[in-house]
Amino acid sequence: MRALPSQKRKQGSSSLELEELTSEQLVERFADHLRHQQDSLSELVRPLDRSLIRLLKSKLSSNRKDDLDSLVQRQLGENRTLADFLSNYFTYIMLVQFEDEPAVINPGFHHYQKQTDPIIDHDNNFDLLLNAYNPASNIFRRPDAAYFTRSIQHLSHGLVYFAIKADRKKRSTKKEKASEAARQMTTTLGVACIDRSPEEPSKRRAAFSLANGLFKIYFFLETHYPKAELVTFHYYLGRLALYQRRLHKARESLKKAFDLCKTDTSLPLGILPRPILLEQFQLQNEFHEVVGSLRTGNWPGVVNGLEKNRDWFRYKGIYILLREKLEVICWRNFFVIMAGLKNGNPGMRLSLTQSVEAARKVFMEPSIDEDDIVCMASSLIDQGYLRAYIKLGEMIVFGSVLPQISTVGEHMNEGGPEPLPAFSGKAIPMSIQPSSDSDAPVKSYRRPYSIRGAKKISHTKRFA
Repeated sequence: MRALPSQKRKQGSSSLELEELTSEQLVERFADHLRHQQDSLSELVRPLDRSLIRLLKSKLSSNRKDDLDSLVQRQLGENRTLADFLSNYFTYIMLVQFEDEPAVINPGFHHYQKQTDPIIDHDNNFDLLLNAYNPASNIFRRPDAAYFTRSIQHLSHGLVYFAIKADRKKRSTKKEKASEAARQMTTTLGVACIDRSPEEPSKRRAAFSLANGLFKIYFFLETHYPKAELVTFHYYLGRLALYQRRLHKARESLKKAFDLCKTDTSLPLGILPRPILLEQFQLQNEFHEVVGSLRTGNWPGVVNGLEKNRDWFRYKGIYILLREKLEVICWRNFFVIMAGLKNGNPGMRLSLTQSVEAARKVFMEPSIDEDDIVCMASSLIDQGYLRAYIKLGEMIVFGSVLPQISTVGEHMNEGGPEPLPAFSGKAIPMSIQPSSDSDAPVKSYRRPYSIRGAKKISHTKRFA
């Protein structure tokens, strides 16, 4: 975030004031801000402000660590928590290294500084700031520590920065620094959220800042959890979506748990496994005949493959799903073959009457009639499996582009039931009101075409 001009002038004036102070006066300035609970302490506690850190380091470099600790104890000896924070923060200032700065060995801190590695040690930077963050978090827990809100925000930002830097450099899958930073900041976030003080400044002002830092760490951690737990989670998430008939969501979740993924969600989407994949997971006995028959639209072969291993499919909880969905795929393939839509050829007009005999032979159902063909073709068109239209129940005209089965249903709301329409609030009339043209003569109703005698058709008894 870019600083406002007034903020820049304020920071510039404070830097000029600090340049005129000695090391003893600088320690006294920090101690006064802590002792008198001044919010302006946040202008000094900025662990990522390199110009400020460089200035403070130049002022404190003439002192040894023991000397600085003595100065801090002299100012804040009566409050151990404040003294520990200030001593550890001064140690951080003296030993922290940034990318654009050369590694300089401070003789006053040679017992605490690594001298063998000239490369910047982000692990050490994180540990130094963590030593200051722990007592700072204890200060923030106090009921009268609202003045420390912005300071804890700055310290938290620095902790996140060095944690990610350290873990990226090590390329460790455990990412210990980021996990430790998240653990510390979670406690601090809880303190900020439970603050009920009506006065300002309030600790609640740090809640969003801390939450953003935690989100940054969590996204950096990504999926570094036990693999077994992740596989189990995505597996059951996919099974739940499968029972809800949310096939695209089910396949996405089961694909993440690839070593446990079965082909039950891919088959209804028209994604057929190769024989080598079935052999890899020892599934050729269960799916070989089903997949082979599905490729050619052989519904009796699909049923035979399902019935052979019916107990296994029922144990996996996918028997009814496959019986329901794979029949739709077979009917779709039947119409595609009959209309000559193979190999990308443009479609043609298909006589539904002439398709009856072919359907009886393919599906081995002698009771199939023209009404069944019209009903099934209309259902496939409505669901998006075919791009066609039916003209007076006589013929079906196919388009030249055939939609992929895997894309059918993506436009639908698979996240759950669609929301109900908003209630308009208008009263429902108890009787039919006459329209403005009610005086016009009533026209006789004419049917567009004659309908044959009522024939009750049950499609589920054969295709269930």
